Amino acid sequence: MGNGFFKNKVAIVSGSSMGIGKAIAHELLNLGAKVVLNGRDRQRLERAAMELKELGYETMPVVADIRFPAQCKKLIDSAVATYGGLDILVNNAGISSRGSVEDMADSNYKIIAETNFNGAAHLSKYAIPHLKISKGHIIFINSVASFRGMPYNAAYSTSKMAQAGLAEALRIELSDNGVHVGITYVGFTENDPKKTILDMDGSWIYLPKRTNEKLDTREHVAKSVCVQIAMRKDSITLTGLGHLARVITRYFPLLGHWVLWWNRAKIKNEYTMIGGARAEVQRSKVPHRDVEELI
Repeated sequence: MGNGFFKNKVAIVSGSSMGIGKAIAHELLNLGAKVVLNGRDRQRLERAAMELKELGYETMPVVADIRFPAQCKKLIDSAVATYGGLDILVNNAGISSRGSVEDMADSNYKIIAETNFNGAAHLSKYAIPHLKISKGHIIFINSVASFRGMPYNAAYSTSKMAQAGLAEALRIELSDNGVHVGITYVGFTENDPKKTILDMDGSWIYLPKRTNEKLDTREHVAKSVCVQIAMRKDSITLTGLGHLARVITRYFPLLGHWVLWWNRAKIKNEYTMIGGARAEVQRSKVPHRDVEELI
């Protein structure tokens, strides 16, 4: 990528006010791209833009909740109106949850599907006409959790399965138009301290700090995504555990089922926070804020 591949390319990174999305935006800026930041929380988005400005980068922040098609169109149109075109769309924004299918709040399914699948679909839809002109890129930031249905994380893993299907379909639909469609399967990664997820009762909680021994860094994910774009790779899988999960799912599906079944009690405890751990979740509840307040 030393040949200036990203120089002056216009990129949109959804969900880029924090976490992996912010790291991807930073890396694209570092490589010379013009980046449109996106998030639904205005204050957090403006703070991210200011942090990047202090590092010497100018960005264009656009507040939009991608659950809503009209706001997806607004995000794409704002980028094109400002920069005259679009080269890269990174579908990064996503929401996770915890809890069993039986106990999950009905609203969780709707919010997760509308964000992780519908949002990516609508952003792609409105970006495609511009990406056909630039022969650009659509990247989906997915998860190794999409390799199979994950117990006590079913809403999230299912939405990511659907997103992967969307990417595969788009790759064929756009194959004659020169548009690159890539999917990034992210493994366990350091989470942002302010990252929120949906608890099983429908409330927002801060994602507990991950204690896995070998967590990927947000910066490594960002660099990997940029290499994927430059090399026009169809898919990449990150972390050793991610590669192992892919091999098991593809070649030894019964082994994968057995591993999950054997560890079901541990998984249940981790994803539903049963017993005394619920008290810690209660302390990590996020003060209620309506979507209208965020946008």
